[in-house]
Amino acid sequence: MFVKELNINVVEAAERRILEAFNKNKVLAVSFSGGKDSICMCDMLIKTMHKYSIPFSRIIVVFFDEEAIYPDVEQIALEWRSRFLTLGAKFYWFCLPIKHFNCCNRLENDESFICWEPGKENVWVRPMPKFAVRNHLKFRLGMSYQNFAKKIFSEVPQMVGLRVAESIQRRHSIASIRTLKFFYPLYDWKDNDVWLYIKLNNLTIPMTYIYLYKTGVPLNKLRISQFFSIDTIKTLPKVMEFYPDLYERVIRREPNADLVMLYWDTDMFRSSKQDRKFELDKDKDYRVILRNAMKKAAIHPDMYPGYKPAKKLYSMMTGKESSKTCQKIYQMLIAGDPKKRTYRTLIGDIYRDKGGGV
Repeated sequence: MFVKELNINVVEAAERRILEAFNKNKVLAVSFSGGKDSICMCDMLIKTMHKYSIPFSRIIVVFFDEEAIYPDVEQIALEWRSRFLTLGAKFYWFCLPIKHFNCCNRLENDESFICWEPGKENVWVRPMPKFAVRNHLKFRLGMSYQNFAKKIFSEVPQMVGLRVAESIQRRHSIASIRTLKFFYPLYDWKDNDVWLYIKLNNLTIPMTYIYLYKTGVPLNKLRISQFFSIDTIKTLPKVMEFYPDLYERVIRREPNADLVMLYWDTDMFRSSKQDRKFELDKDKDYRVILRNAMKKAAIHPDMYPGYKPAKKLYSMMTGKESSKTCQKIYQMLIAGDPKKRTYRTLIGDIYRDKGGGV
């Protein structure tokens, strides 16, 4: 990733990016999640639109309700929905059977969780809002929200509250994008920038952040997402006391969650035999191993869970890739990549190996 020093602060820089997005596009799709970064971005967006008299009819706000979310996240989303609608913006609250990675099923073949899954209404974590969008012509059962968003906003650029400081995956994800279909106003904000902006602007955030901090989670590790993701499941037991009836609803929806919450920090989930095998094989030449494995996978693709994304990455390779990069692709080929996190990271790795810099 190439860096250019500017003599302005991150808030001013974010305002410039938002204004630039409107200067280049008539309509923007705004991704809202109910998390702290998303709240900061939307607050800046509204203030910038007021400052430059930009009509709110030029934005479409989208919230993908993942069903298994904290009550205060839902409340925050409701408040922001009301605020955007009052200002004249469109707000789509999607409750669709979208496929997510489910770390609770790591010991099973299917590592997925389908929120609002039809036929399981009696075990949904919470009732579906009556005003929610429940179906769409371009949606298919089990589709990921990334793929669905691409279909419905193929002609409309998206504004997203991603930051490179959050994780190496997000850094690579932002760095690898070479189109004008995405805008990241806060991409260079550090954790301290986010918390300072929240304090100075007196923004309301989900209380779950406060609960997590009280239980010892560091400021730079505070993450909120659907319950069965890697980021949330390990911290979920720490906040159960603040939500008395939540445990029962979570276990009813995903019986394996009880086991994962109890043993997350053990070898059962943290380091499988397959993970240790890859660690022991670090000295092997994975360029050769990957090449041979891809030949076998082409003949029997059904035997390799990660064949499709591995094939795409393999077609991008130029021969300059490191053995470490090839090892990661090989591991994805064998183990699969349900949420495409590894895939997005590897795009950045391949680009870096070419000498493009990340």
